[in-house]
Amino acid sequence: MKYNIILKKLSYLFLSFALITSFVSCDQVESVPDESDILISEVTGTWVVDMVYDGDPQGTNTISIYNTSANDTQFMWLDDQEHSWGLKAKVPLNLDALTFGGADLEELYYDVTVSITDGIIVKGGATTPSGDVVDSISFKAEFSDIPGEIWEYSGYKSTAKINDLP
Repeated sequence: MKYNIILKKLSYLFLSFALITSFVSCDQVESVPDESDILISEVTGTWVVDMVYDGDPQGTNTISIYNTSANDTQFMWLDDQEHSWGLKAKVPLNLDALTFGGADLEELYYDVTVSITDGIIVKGGATTPSGDVVDSISFKAEFSDIPGEIWEYSGYKSTAKINDLP
């Protein structure tokens, strides 16, 4: 009988402890990436580009450049989010010269290869439609499933202002 009373009291004690700790929980803090931790932050972001395919204009859209999981300065992800032919590739980067490119890179949307040539970013090299001076970008892409036909991309770093978006 005494044993049951002791167990009952211990149960209440344990339940009280669990209840109290649920009220006194940690403050919820949103995890926001610190851009200073991204080693290639000079080139990452959304870019507004005009696309030309085999000499014919294909419109204006956005591409994204972001760091790899290794977060090093030798590679970047180039991703058109399937806005054109479909370009998502891990591209060699020369961060000091702000140039990029490579041959026979694995393209992840359509399981082909792509060669990126003449990739360059120019600091302050473009003016947006709203009048801001921003970085410019240009490069060419040739896909293995359409050899000899070149996609040309050129544009500017997005300011996210309504007038500057495609």
